Amino acid sequence: MRTIWPFEGRAAQLAAIRSALNTGGAVLAGPAGVGKSRLAAEAVMGEVGEPGGLVRVLATAAASGIPLGAMAHLLPPHPPEGNMIRWAADALPGNEPLLLVDDAHLLDSASAALVLHLVVGGRARVLATVRSGERAPDAVTALWKDDLLARIELGPLELAEAGRVLSGALGGEVEGPTVRRLWRAGGGNVLFLRELVLAGESSGALAERHGVWRWQGEISMTTRLRELVEGRVGDITPAEREALEFTAYGEPLAAGLLAGLAPMETVRGLEDRQLVTVSPEDLSVRLAHPLYGEVIRAGCGELRTREVLSRLADAVEATGSDSGEDVLRAAVWRLDSATAHDPAPLMRACHSARSLRDLELAVRLGRAALAAGGGVAAGILLASVLTYSDRYDETEAVLRGLAAEPMGDMTRVEFARVHALNLLWGYGRAEEACEVLEAAAAAMTEAEPRQGALIIRTSIEHLMGGFSQTRQAIERVREMGPPNAAVTIGLAAMEADVLPYEGRGAQALALVDGTLATIGELPEPLPSITMALVMPGAVAAVMTGDLAAAWRYADIGYRIGEDHGGWSRAVVSAGALRAQVCRLRGRPAEAIRWCRQGLGGLRGRTLHAGPCLAELAHAYALTGDVAAVEATMRLSDELALKVGHHVEFAFRLAEPWALAARGDVAGAVAAAHGTAEAARDLPPYALFALHDLVRLGAADLVSDRLDRLAGRIDGALAPVFARHARAMRDPGKPVVRELDAVSEAFEQLGLLLHAAEASAQAARGYRLLGLVRAERVAETRAWALAGRCDGARTPALAGLAVPELTARQREIAHLAASGLSNRDIAERLTLSIRTVANTLVHVYERIGVNRRDELGAILRVVDRGSGPDPSPTRGPVPRHPGAPS
Repeated sequence: MRTIWPFEGRAAQLAAIRSALNTGGAVLAGPAGVGKSRLAAEAVMGEVGEPGGLVRVLATAAASGIPLGAMAHLLPPHPPEGNMIRWAADALPGNEPLLLVDDAHLLDSASAALVLHLVVGGRARVLATVRSGERAPDAVTALWKDDLLARIELGPLELAEAGRVLSGALGGEVEGPTVRRLWRAGGGNVLFLRELVLAGESSGALAERHGVWRWQGEISMTTRLRELVEGRVGDITPAEREALEFTAYGEPLAAGLLAGLAPMETVRGLEDRQLVTVSPEDLSVRLAHPLYGEVIRAGCGELRTREVLSRLADAVEATGSDSGEDVLRAAVWRLDSATAHDPAPLMRACHSARSLRDLELAVRLGRAALAAGGGVAAGILLASVLTYSDRYDETEAVLRGLAAEPMGDMTRVEFARVHALNLLWGYGRAEEACEVLEAAAAAMTEAEPRQGALIIRTSIEHLMGGFSQTRQAIERVREMGPPNAAVTIGLAAMEADVLPYEGRGAQALALVDGTLATIGELPEPLPSITMALVMPGAVAAVMTGDLAAAWRYADIGYRIGEDHGGWSRAVVSAGALRAQVCRLRGRPAEAIRWCRQGLGGLRGRTLHAGPCLAELAHAYALTGDVAAVEATMRLSDELALKVGHHVEFAFRLAEPWALAARGDVAGAVAAAHGTAEAARDLPPYALFALHDLVRLGAADLVSDRLDRLAGRIDGALAPVFARHARAMRDPGKPVVRELDAVSEAFEQLGLLLHAAEASAQAARGYRLLGLVRAERVAETRAWALAGRCDGARTPALAGLAVPELTARQREIAHLAASGLSNRDIAERLTLSIRTVANTLVHVYERIGVNRRDELGAILRVVDRGSGPDPSPTRGPVPRHPGAPS
């Protein structure tokens, strides 16, 4: 980790300070550790060599009682008798310097008076930092109170700023849930954030995995961090400590509840000292900073901790509240105080923790409920939590211990559901999972549990390619009896799964959105069924060409993962969806980033890793990084259970591009053709496999099939794929005007790489026809589009030439793009109007446009010099720095 952390964010405050320095200076105020000194240093960077120079002053409590003590290093050793302030002002180095005063609230009175004198007399610019809430000398307060200097408030880091700071400090990507956790724990305080990172690295809780930094385990406190926080808390009385203990273990606590545990006079005093905050909305009491709780709890011994927790549980239970939140909190307090003896509240709390996807806590509560005599119900609940935590062997052990117990129909179906999903997710044993559900259903007499067993079994069969059975099973479920709310949602997920494979993507999207809206109105979140809807929604959106909708579904999944304790299953699945959308948008580098984020939280080998690893390989292949592709495939053998059509075809669709990256275009064509044959009855896969052949130059093999498929699939994408194939049916005589239109259609859909490839194919077609100007137009468009595609390297882009302009041509082109007329340009450059006009004609011919308003976008790409590699299919290429190892 870097010793000095990177400066990130604070753009508005930095601009405000620099603007204020032009008119006398500013006072930068904020809490301790928020980054005032660093921001001030950034603001004055470069001032050392300026006229007047930079003069630094650091105020300290030790020097605050010595007249001019903070300025001693700037002044001669023996002050004369008389006006010390005037003498000191005259003795300061430089002429009208910039005076940077850190911690100005600690200045002695004489130094503060000197600073005020310099500002009032205009003899120096001043940038001072002060700590909010601290008493400052009157002369310092006057700087902003009397409007002599601007006062600029600096608050805690925003979440996005914290993410950038962490990435820069750690020298790599940081997982989203980890950023959020550290940001919350540190309260956005830069100093605390740094100490948390040091503590995490020291303990091993913060480590890099698959190219992404991730925190696992509890937040740890180093001695240094604890001393920093204790210094902020200060001296507290025994009564104050007791109130802080109840708050630290119980926050947020209703003020009325806390009043039964600690005197309100004491709580008011803590609020005055800014050690606790009270919400004006609901009068709930919290510690003023999350790390105060770590320090307070660290000061409690085992017996004291149990006493506090037991009293908190007594207080909540005495209110008679049966809300899920109160039940969960009381159960955890009972568990941690060793006073949990009733399995019922433990099971309710376990269920709540599972719904929130706080899976570690749910496992603890489930084990406690089973140990307290919860029986089969507690065991099944525990097994469910364990399988959602990807602890598959532990799940099997719990289930084996329950198998011989008597069960009713509802219990039996829940047992079978957990067992079947554990077999599928953890071991890839889909056939055995279906047998478990079938055997359970055969022993049931009630309709509702049989419906539930059939829904799960059919979902597994669908995953394994049994598409025809899905539609039949939906009807069978309905025939069994009127579905309740849970079965209705399950049926919707089943139908949403099958509709894209019938080509009815638009209907699938409507069904998914309607069902998600229904779930949103329920009192408890349903993260698993929400993910079960997000996945087919994304499939349908991609198939219809609605990338915005696909991203929306991926975003829902990712938020579920982040909001539910970094639930790895949701994070990796949503990461794969986000990566797919980025890849289709022509942004493989961003796709790589999302895949690596998703993989960071995996515990081990699982079914859910496959699509993410396939997307990672696909994205690396599009960048030409052969070594990274191979490393990813090795990693997939370690982490992915390659079971199910979604995993199989994700890897199949990546294979042609991996071969093309090695320069084996013929092999890529053969692989894509094999995938297209294997996906004959699977429109979501067949559509892309067939179009890959068009992109690889083998449209003659598939144009008829794409025409037929376009007639069966909803949405705007399939018709454009079919048009592309028709235009490229004869590689020797492509329909070049149609390729121009296809490229524009792809760009409108957001598929920039596809648009670049179509324009490159059009350029080659114009070359065959001897149409030089049209060739340049198409080639420049292809080059500009490819320049927006993260350096993607595909066969269609091979050989694109960079549009070259002389320095004079570039200068005139930029002026024309800015809106100047030929006469204005001629006058500015002292040229004739004819010279300007002739130069622009040459520019237009060279880069293939003919209007001023088209010049700007092309010139921006030309100036960057970022286009496709001139030999994009030659391998091997250097390994991508983010490739998994």
